[in-house]
Amino acid sequence: MKIWKKFVLFTIAIVSIVLSCSRYYIVKNNFLHSIENASNQNSSRHDLEKYMLESNIIKTIQDR
Repeated sequence: MKIWKKFVLFTIAIVSIVLSCSRYYIVKNNFLHSIENASNQNSSRHDLEKYMLESNIIKTIQDR
């Protein structure tokens, strides 16, 4: 095999490996970021519902 063919194959292999690793890193970080955002959203929603229920309970007690 000629040297330029080896060089082209080696370059393609290196580029493929680098792109695969970078794609894995991006997907991993995106997934972790999505999990963190979902957790924060659910925590905020829980706090909002808790305060709403507390407010309703206090209002009901005061109305009696």
